[in-house]
Amino acid sequence: MGRFLKKEGHKDFLGRLKEHAELIAPVTRDLTRFEVIKDINDINLKGKNPFFPIKKYFLPNQENLLHIRKGLTKAVKEHSDKRIIFGARLCDINALSVLDKLFLNSDYPDQSYKQRRENTIIVGVNCITPPSEYCFCGSMDLKKESYDLLLHENENDYYIDVLTKKGEELVKYLPEEESDFPLPRTDKKLEEKNLELYFDNQYWENDSNLCVSCQRCTTLCPSCFCFDVHDSVNSATKNGERIRTIDSCHSKDFTQVAGGHVFRDTRLKRYRHRVLHKIQFFKEKFGRSMCTGCGRCIEYCHSKIDFVKTINENFT
Repeated sequence: MGRFLKKEGHKDFLGRLKEHAELIAPVTRDLTRFEVIKDINDINLKGKNPFFPIKKYFLPNQENLLHIRKGLTKAVKEHSDKRIIFGARLCDINALSVLDKLFLNSDYPDQSYKQRRENTIIVGVNCITPPSEYCFCGSMDLKKESYDLLLHENENDYYIDVLTKKGEELVKYLPEEESDFPLPRTDKKLEEKNLELYFDNQYWENDSNLCVSCQRCTTLCPSCFCFDVHDSVNSATKNGERIRTIDSCHSKDFTQVAGGHVFRDTRLKRYRHRVLHKIQFFKEKFGRSMCTGCGRCIEYCHSKIDFVKTINENFT
């Protein structure tokens, strides 16, 4: 059972969210990005999909995992405040499902990630029309999951899909309504193919020759999770920190091992691996594609490399 919100009441709804916890939502200035909201009038849901996905609120660029004191380690206690992320689209929300499989739903959940997820309420917005010509989420089997609330806009009102008790607490004052809503559709499509059959196809190399290894695609991807861990220790005191930093499979030294060997030592190998992992390898292991079709990796690519076009037109 969902809830019903008249459009004229949406500012009251946003005000209630802001009073409940720190509110983060899309704001358009030089570009659209998620920001902590001070004035609800700054929120913009009609612009493009925010430049950076909500992943950054769960996997920061750098964080301390352990304190090292006299050679002994002690876990860092995460102190994340309660917050509400409003206005995330289903592509970014489904990417959280991918991250949850790796950092949360295991025998050894990542405690920092777990606390951030538990302290965050996701109030998503369903796309009526694709925010970008590069979106192909309609091909990626997006699911109604991993949010607390999801707003679907109708002509005069919003239908609010309620998935969790945390979400229900925020909208219990609104009238109940039983309804349904369609998932986003896009003109851009990704055809489903067994990409391993085309592993040696020349078009991987054609695309990779355009790549400049800027790593923008992995930085802006809502589901990329690669990281590196290193210890920074003072040899005299044996005090320091164990630090996790976000990394990229497009970095040449990402697959470097002891002795200096690099397994994916060419741009071709790195580019091909990223696409195969996103579209096929992850799905074979976990039952869903890692890619959610947001299109950021194409739209903001330095060379406008379009792997969707490459797969559709050349892998036959």
